[in-house]
Amino acid sequence: MMVKNSDLKKIINMVAEEQNYNVKEVNTKTQLYLDGWHTVAFEIRENSTGYLQAHPWESVDENGDGRYGRAVYSLRSVSDVIQFCSILISSSKIRAKRKE
Repeated sequence: MMVKNSDLKKIINMVAEEQNYNVKEVNTKTQLYLDGWHTVAFEIRENSTGYLQAHPWESVDENGDGRYGRAVYSLRSVSDVIQFCSILISSSKIRAKRKE
């Protein structure tokens, strides 16, 4: 059974929000991040062949200016999305927390 990317993104967004990620839609991309410093952050994009990929946040210079890097996860099925959501859950629980 083929599941639409929009449905896969809904699953990701629901889990991310439940884990207190900020979820932001920017054009056709979904950005998920914990706190303003992007301690844990991914951008979900559809690639040229039509499946979803997760790109991690990468800091690129000493000023803290950064970007989303190369894809590290391919999300082609419900099983892939479930595994990625497990990463989101684990990351929210064990990430380095800054003092307020």
